[in-house]
Amino acid sequence: MTEHTVLVTGAFGQVGSRCAEILLQRGHTVIATDLKTPATEAVAARLAAAGHPGTLQTVYADLLDPDAVGRLVGEHPPSAIVHLAAMIAPASYRNPKLARRINVGGTATLVQAAAALSEPPIVLLASSASVYGSRNPHRHPELITPQTAVNPIDQYGEDKVLAEKAITDSGLPYAMLRLAGVISPDAAGSMNGDYLVLMRATPGDNRLHTVDARDVGLAFANGVERAKAIAGKVLLIGGDESHVHTHRDVEDDMMSAMGLGRLGPTASLPGDPDDDRGWSFTGWYDTTESQALLDFQQHGWPETVEWVAGSQNGALRSVLGLAGPFIRPAMRLALAAQRRHEGRGQYADPWTFIAGKYSPEVLAGAADRQP
Repeated sequence: MTEHTVLVTGAFGQVGSRCAEILLQRGHTVIATDLKTPATEAVAARLAAAGHPGTLQTVYADLLDPDAVGRLVGEHPPSAIVHLAAMIAPASYRNPKLARRINVGGTATLVQAAAALSEPPIVLLASSASVYGSRNPHRHPELITPQTAVNPIDQYGEDKVLAEKAITDSGLPYAMLRLAGVISPDAAGSMNGDYLVLMRATPGDNRLHTVDARDVGLAFANGVERAKAIAGKVLLIGGDESHVHTHRDVEDDMMSAMGLGRLGPTASLPGDPDDDRGWSFTGWYDTTESQALLDFQQHGWPETVEWVAGSQNGALRSVLGLAGPFIRPAMRLALAAQRRHEGRGQYADPWTFIAGKYSPEVLAGAADRQP
C-alpha cells in the first residue's frame, strides 16, 4: 500500500473523525484541519492519543482566510484532499450568506491553493443528496443514479452544486461523493430547534436513504487509496438495502433507540402526490457503482440503530421507556395542535413551511447571495 499525505477538512466531525482514524490506522499521514473549539480539540486529542501507525498533524485553519489556506496547503502538500468542512442545513438556513461563503467560497479558496502545487492532489468532496432537490416519489419512483439531473430547491443544495463546479473548474482530479442521510450517535445527540423544524417540515412518507457515519468515513478512506479508479466520478454514498426507509420510519426508529418509542404515522403530514415541490430533497439511491468501487457498506440499519441506542444514557433511556406510553400520545396531540395553530393544510408543503420559519433566502435562486 502506498502511504499518502491526506488533508482532511472538517476532520473532527462525525465523518471526518472516522475517516481520519481509518487513514491513521492504515499508516497514512493525516493533516487534520477544522475550526478550533473545545469539541474539536477533544476529538483531536483522542486521535492523537490512540497510537495509530500513521501520523496526525492538526492544523486549525479557517477556510475563509486565503492566507491561512495557502499556508496550510503549501506547508503540508497533500496527495489527496477529503473536503468535509461545510455549514450544513438546517443550521445554514439561519445565515444563508455566510453558508455560501463557507460552502462555495471556502471550497474555491481551497482548490485554488491546491491547484498551485507542483503535484496537484485529488479532491474528494462531501456533496449531498440535496443537489437533487424535491423528489416526488409518485412522479419519480425510480432510484437516484449518478446521472440523475441536479435540481436543488434550497440554499444548501445550491451551495453543493456550486462547490462541485468550483472543483471541476479548477482542473484538479476529483470525485464527488453525494451523501445520503448520515446517521451517528453524534448527530442524534446534537438535535436542536433547527433540526426539529426540518423534521416537522418533511413529509412522513418522504423517501429517505440513510447511511452509517462509520461507513461514510470508510468510503472516503477507501477513495483516497483508490483515487485512480474513482477520478472524475459522481458516487452515491448510501447504506445497503436495509437503509431504505420513509422519513417517518427513520424518526421512529431513532426515537425508539433513545427509549421513547414510535410516534407512528399521525405524527407527520404526508407529501402532496400532485406537487413536485411538496417534498424534501431526499430519495433512494442506486449504490451499485459506489459500492463496487469503494466497498464501504459495512453496517446495516439494525446495527446503526443499535449503535445509537448504545450511546444513550442508560438511566434516561429506562425512564423514557417507562414514561413512553404516556408521553407519546401527548406528543401526537401537541404536534397536531401546533400544525393547526400554524395553519398547515392537508399536506406537509415543506418549503413553504421552512421559508416561513427562516426567510425566502433559504430557497435556491434567492437574489443577492454571492460567494
